Amino acid sequence: MGGGEAATGRSAFVLRLLSGPAAFVAVRAAPLADLAPEAHFALSAYAWTLAWWVTMPVPWTVTSFLPFVLLPLGGAMPFADVAARYGHTILPYVMGVMLFGHAFRKHGLARRIALATLCLPGVARSGGGILLALMTVSAVLSAVVSDLAVIVTMSPIALSITRSVATGATGAGRMTAGASLAVLYGAAAGGLATPAGIVFNAVTLSLLERLTGYSVTFTQWMSTGVVLTAVHLPLCYLVLKLMLPPEVQAIPDGARFRRELARLGPMSRGEKNVLFVLILMLVLWILPTFVTIGFLDIWYVPPVAMVLLFALPVDAKRGETTLEAKDVQTGIGWNVLFLVLGGMALADVLASLGVTDWLAAMLAGNVTAGTLPWLAGLATPLLTQLASGTATSMMVSTMLFPIADTLGYNPAILARIIAGTAQAVALPWSGPAAAATFAFGAVGLGTMFRVGAVVTVLTSIVVVVVSMILVPALQAFIVP
Repeated sequence: MGGGEAATGRSAFVLRLLSGPAAFVAVRAAPLADLAPEAHFALSAYAWTLAWWVTMPVPWTVTSFLPFVLLPLGGAMPFADVAARYGHTILPYVMGVMLFGHAFRKHGLARRIALATLCLPGVARSGGGILLALMTVSAVLSAVVSDLAVIVTMSPIALSITRSVATGATGAGRMTAGASLAVLYGAAAGGLATPAGIVFNAVTLSLLERLTGYSVTFTQWMSTGVVLTAVHLPLCYLVLKLMLPPEVQAIPDGARFRRELARLGPMSRGEKNVLFVLILMLVLWILPTFVTIGFLDIWYVPPVAMVLLFALPVDAKRGETTLEAKDVQTGIGWNVLFLVLGGMALADVLASLGVTDWLAAMLAGNVTAGTLPWLAGLATPLLTQLASGTATSMMVSTMLFPIADTLGYNPAILARIIAGTAQAVALPWSGPAAAATFAFGAVGLGTMFRVGAVVTVLTSIVVVVVSMILVPALQAFIVP
């Protein structure tokens, strides 16, 4: 790296580093009437944390521990009280979901399911059929594992398939780009279906319960989520067909997928273990719909899965289990995990110090109940282009849930809207799934933004409208 490039790099780092203190000072200097001094300081610390989460001068994990440094220093909250906010039920939930997704990919069950789908009669007869199949498989997988795991698993399969069938075709570039985006959009759509699909589903539900008293079961979330996924898929598919039409109309050798599936051989012990854990998770999540079991709720299931994955043997003679010690390091996205914990802790701090009530009172006079869902549906996708979906979900939920309570509007509708519009698919730096998709090199920045912007606008409108109708109609959430 030359001297000029090094200087530019240092300058950019310094600017990112100063963004946090600048945000802190700006909020501290703002004349916020009727806000207690300790609450004002906590809000300033929140601004610093958000700024560093967006600009990332240090890892998200480090930024997530800023409240430990700032809040006691400013007299807003003792260190022990700050630490207590990090002991949250979402920790084992997120760890369990991440490790299950890692096992799903590690043992090849995801690849087997993808190839088995492509082998279904009529699925892989055309370029459009392959795009729809890739999108559908990605959506199904994303309902139970993280969207990033789906991208990493499905993108190589998608690109291998489309590049082979499009060899020599004029539209090969469009078809491979379409396949890459089909996986991304499918993963985004599937993440809406269940609380396990995307991390910020759990974040939004946890904040809903903590800030408003509303609670939700796995089945209740699915009752609206599956419908949203079902609406998303054809909408995204039509956008891809219109904006990136594949020029490969017919695929004569669909038998290649059957040959690839045959080469996988019978299911391994690891695959069988992962499939068993998946079925058990679904049973335990759905069981409370039919039987009342005191300890069995949405947060209980992933830790059960986590324990089983480390206990079920793959090779008993060698002492090998489905997941091993090294998988704790590689299978958990620690940055995302601590981002979630830090955000949840800050949301608790702001609520306990009265900041959320103050924000609600300030905004309530300018927002009506009728405009509140549209505000959530507009603010969330816009902010997600600048910050992660997890950070955006925490920020928008923390601000809008108390306002909904003040206006007498059902905050469960907002929870569905916020979680449903927090997926970023238009820019590669707006989320891990989008970044991973872009990194595979099949889609250019201009194409990703052009198609992603259209998808974002259309799906956001659909999420707002469908959520406003379905949540009350299906009584999808339990009133406190």
